[in-house]
Amino acid sequence: MSQNVNDSELVIRAKSGDHAAFTQIYERYAPAIYRYIYFRVGEAELAEDLQAEVFLRMLEGLHRYEDRGWPISAWLYRIAHDRTIDTIRRRRNRQHLPLESWGGMCDGPENSVSAKLEHEELKRTLNDLTNDQRQVIQMRFMGDMSIQEVANKLGRTEGSVKALQHRGLQSLARRLQPAFAYP
Repeated sequence: MSQNVNDSELVIRAKSGDHAAFTQIYERYAPAIYRYIYFRVGEAELAEDLQAEVFLRMLEGLHRYEDRGWPISAWLYRIAHDRTIDTIRRRRNRQHLPLESWGGMCDGPENSVSAKLEHEELKRTLNDLTNDQRQVIQMRFMGDMSIQEVANKLGRTEGSVKALQHRGLQSLARRLQPAFAYP
């Protein structure tokens, strides 16, 4: 199966029951969807579960999918975003600290605690950005995507992605500067 097949062709074939087309869509986008989710939830197993759910929902809803000129990846990211946000909201109501995390604190508790606090501060600060800014920053830096790839996935121009990235990074810098300042 050629990598040169475009998304529209794959969707048409997948809608007609071609399992190989669905497999190719999965292989093309599953790693990026996993990275996107993992950065948001911070747990490998949960990210894998949500990734599987994204593709299950895609499979279930493919017959309703309409090609409006946006790549199918935009739809997949929308599903991933919605499922991730739902999961995060549910989990906020029942915060718990996994037992494994206590074990890592034994070697150098100052470093472990400090790193965890910085990670938490970064996650909180990312949540303060607009949804569009947060998506662009996550796809660019956590998903390791180019400006062009992000623009294609989100159905935006490269200029708007650059502007969102710039404003998001400026906002992060302003908000994180006091948090990470050393005495």
